[in-house]
Order: sequence, then structure tokens, then C-alpha cells
Amino acid sequence: MSTHPAVPADPGAPFPGDAFDFTRPEFRRDPYSTYQRLREAAPLHCIEGGSFRFWVLTRHADVIAVLRDPRTSVDRAFQPKPPAVAAAVDPSALHPLARAMRAMSRIMLFRDPPDHTRLRGLVNKAFTPRMVEALRPRIEALVGQLLEPLRDGGRFDLVRDLAEPLPILVIAELLGLPVEDRKELKRWSDDLAVMLDGSIAMQHMGRAVQSASEVIAYLRDHLDERRAAPREDLLSAMLAATERDESLVDDEILGTALLVMGAGHETTTNLIGNGVLALLRSPGEWQRLRGEPALAGSAVEELLRFDSPVQATSRIFIEPVEIHGRRIPAREEVGLLLGAANRDPEAFAAPDRLDIGRADNRHVSFGFGIHFCLGAGLARLEAQLAIGALAERLRRLELACDEAELAWRPGWLLRGLESLPIRSSLA
Repeated sequence: MSTHPAVPADPGAPFPGDAFDFTRPEFRRDPYSTYQRLREAAPLHCIEGGSFRFWVLTRHADVIAVLRDPRTSVDRAFQPKPPAVAAAVDPSALHPLARAMRAMSRIMLFRDPPDHTRLRGLVNKAFTPRMVEALRPRIEALVGQLLEPLRDGGRFDLVRDLAEPLPILVIAELLGLPVEDRKELKRWSDDLAVMLDGSIAMQHMGRAVQSASEVIAYLRDHLDERRAAPREDLLSAMLAATERDESLVDDEILGTALLVMGAGHETTTNLIGNGVLALLRSPGEWQRLRGEPALAGSAVEELLRFDSPVQATSRIFIEPVEIHGRRIPAREEVGLLLGAANRDPEAFAAPDRLDIGRADNRHVSFGFGIHFCLGAGLARLEAQLAIGALAERLRRLELACDEAELAWRPGWLLRGLESLPIRSSLA
């Protein structure tokens, strides 16, 4: 007899909010069996508990349709003041919590057009394919330095020694921040990711808000330096943009920098960590990658699909809509399970099998539509170079602990490992 709670069969039928407890350790270890049951039971679910109601979609076609629907909004986490009013408030007069929330409210992740379009324009040039490709030699050098301890083979923590420091070093260079501050930058980035992951319990938020306050003060000092002496970095470029558009304020620059630090670090770290774990569990695909280095690009796309670093997002419809025969009122939130969509058999053949040569890979791990991840190209490049270097240098790669000992980070929207101990021998 199944120990899983029953899922109602009719589309959109409500079930208790705790019927699928996404905070369970078992779910964090393997969310995909739960996703499968949700996907097979009904195309649309309505989670109700107490005073809240939340709609959930799990199928690939539905997720794509909502992400491209112009009737949707992302402006639900904050209710910021109009720019003219907000700009009139002296930031130094605000409580640190208010200051942190004000900067967070400027993050493009939570803004609709035209604000989203304008904010995205602040950093678009830093993430063009040409600019990303120009970073290749530097990222290759960083990967080589971080893998130096594996020069003679042996034990290595893939997450702590490679997947975590690599994106922090790249982000520091992008923003023009001192590399020697990387330990603080990592701590701040970890805590900022907590603020971006709405699935994490509130007891973790105090430290996150404190870190947001600290990093805002840190970044304000660097903004002041760039005003006096601009450099070739992203902070200077965003300041130059404010001079061309007086409606931009420092808080928008700070919010964008916070997003680059928090999301840019966490997602790339999780992509590399989750990806190497998937290869450890599929040794045939690891050997295939070693024998065909040209597969590094498609391998990263498959690793993104197979165990996405971002498991879900959500949208609010600004007007009532009908989905699968159910009327969803305006301003009610619709959760889009990206991890479930990426394993939908209607979109992917043998979706639970890792295939690093998968040709038709329309995963949604970076989202879709106007909010498609701005740093997707950079994350892909970092993962290709890191995982490609492992495959080139190492003949044998195996887990150096029991799988039951693997610890996943708090929350489930941003999915990643705390550490990944490996043993290796040289190629």
C-alpha cells in the first residue's frame, strides 16, 4: 500500500496544503517522484490551507504557456513606492531592514515592464554572447587554479572547492570587487539566495536581512568610489546609465548587483554540483563525456534539464483566466514547477534517463519569455569549462561518502548540495 497521500483526480481539485510537504528531507533528496505523481494525477492543482490558495502547474506545455502570457505579473513580493517618492527618501534615514527591502524591491526579478525592461537594460551589455565569450580565458584559468589540488588525484569537495568559489570569483571581477573579499562575498551571496528562495523557513531570514544590510553598505562604498573614478566594470557601467536616465536611482543599481550576486552565484554553484552528482550516478555518461569532449555543451543542457538548479517560479494573472476548465481569479498565484516540466514525457523522450547527447532539449531551467535568465550564457560557460576540465583531467570519479550522507541546502526552489566529496584518479 502506498504511503503517499492521495492526489485528487479532477483537474484543479483542492487538496490540503500539507498533502505534498516540499520541506520534507525525502522530497529535497528526490523531488521528481512527487512531481511525477502530480503531473500524472491532473494538469492543474489547487493547494489550499488556512487562508491561502495556490495553483500549481507541472506540465511542460502549460509552464511555457504561462511564462509567455502577457497577462501575467511577477510583482507580488514587494509593493515599492513610486520612484519619485522613493528617491526623495534619504537611505541613511532608513532602518537597515527597510533599506535592504527597498533595494530588494528594485530587483528586476520582481518587476514588470516597463520597469523590468529598463532595469534589464542596465546590465544587458555585460551578458551578451560576445562579452561572455570574452571571459572564457579568465574562467579557464580560474578553473585550473581551483583544480590544482587534484593534480595528483585524491579526495576533493566538488562543491566547496570548485562549484562555490568559481562563480564568486567571476562575479567579483564582473562587478569590479576585490578578489580578496571573496569569503565575505560568498557569505553574503549565500544569504541573499535565502531571500530569493521563498521556500526557506522564516528562521533563516534574520541572518539574510543582516547580510543584505551589510552588502548594501559595502556596495554603496564601491559606488561612491566609481563616481570619483570609473572603471571597466559593471558597477561603473550601471552608474553611467543613471547619468543618461535620471529616473534611475542608486537602489536600482544596488538591487541589480544583489541579484547578480545572489542568483548568479547560487544557480551556477548548484548547476555544477547537481550536474557532477548526476554524472556520478550515471558512470556510462561520465565515460561518454570523457571520450567525446565536444559533448560538453549538450551535456550541460542535459544536466540543467535533469536536475535543475531552479526548481520553480510563479506568476500572477492580472485578470481572471481559465486553465484546464478551472477559473483562476485575478491576483491569485500560479506556481510553475520547472523541475516537473523538465521531466515531462510529453516533451522529452525517456525523461528520467540522463542522456548528455540529447538533441531536442527544450528545458525551462532558465525560465522563458521576458524574464529568461539574464546570466544563462555565463552560467553555461562556467559549467562547461568546469565539468569539461574534470572530464579531461580525471580518469576515475566517484562519490567519497554514502549517498545517504549527502546534505541538500535549505529550501527547494533553489536546489543544490551543501557539499559533494569525491575521490578521483588522473586521466
